[in-house]
Amino acid sequence: MTTQKSELVKKIIRYYGTVIVAVLVFVFFSVSANGFFTLKNVMLLLKQMSALTIITLGFTFVMAVGGFDMSVGYTTGLVGIIFVKILMGTTSFWLALLGGVVIGLIVGCVNGLLTSYVGLPDFIATFAVGSVVYGVKMMMTEGNPIYVKGVEGAGIDLFKALNSKMLFGVVPAMAVIMLVFIVVCFILMEKTKLGRRIYAIGGNREAALFCGINVRSYKFIAYVISSLTVAFSAVLLCSRLNSAQPTSGENYLMDAISACYLGTTMLGEGQPKVLGSVVGAFIIAMLSNGMTMLGMTYYFQDITTGVVVILAVLLSVVMNRKGN
Repeated sequence: MTTQKSELVKKIIRYYGTVIVAVLVFVFFSVSANGFFTLKNVMLLLKQMSALTIITLGFTFVMAVGGFDMSVGYTTGLVGIIFVKILMGTTSFWLALLGGVVIGLIVGCVNGLLTSYVGLPDFIATFAVGSVVYGVKMMMTEGNPIYVKGVEGAGIDLFKALNSKMLFGVVPAMAVIMLVFIVVCFILMEKTKLGRRIYAIGGNREAALFCGINVRSYKFIAYVISSLTVAFSAVLLCSRLNSAQPTSGENYLMDAISACYLGTTMLGEGQPKVLGSVVGAFIIAMLSNGMTMLGMTYYFQDITTGVVVILAVLLSVVMNRKGN
């Protein structure tokens, strides 16, 4: 009987460990941080995690196919700069959004070409692309932020509404947008041929090739999806900050890695999963929000994020070994 209970506990931890950690973190900050467990702060938390979650969803596609995108943080900044420059110049939100999406597509296509068709290692190729992107955005701004001010129009109002609009007067518009992305990405990964083939490639590239799957094409698509999610996240981030900050998205790389690896420990599969990544992003957002409310310094938060990455990767490795 004791053995059965022990096996049950192990199974629960293996399959729902990430969710349990999320609950424990939430309870800890609810008790220790005054004002954490309030409707206002929970809604703020959802708004804060929206951009990170959307980036993490795209990062999940790349990880699931066996890749790694080091350019997401730098690309967030460049897309934001292009978006705000077009918005300020034309006052058209949709034209600015199109410009940002095009930049995201270009970066995604370059990453996909270098990793899938040229054959460069993912880490090196995307890091190099990220370095180019970083240089371009610094050249365009000299490191200075671009604020959205001194202009009016329907496009500007829509831009500001992304940050201020509340559904039913309670739920932030950004949280609704995040939910839409979660649903779309979940369907793509779990219910379509695209998702099944991405998992097949990430699970065993040689077997996928033997089955006739066009590995290069699907890997290319994964990188394009990743950069597209970065583009939309950048727009949300700009709306939150009411500006384009050249360095604002750089922390998202480590946060997305943490969230994805935390997500791989969900359901005991050791694979990147959409729902797992969402829970991972929620944990990272809670840590940031809670530690800020406790008055902890930013460098302590960076240390915590680094520790979380190490633990998440170790857990993922253990899960993969058990799965094999």
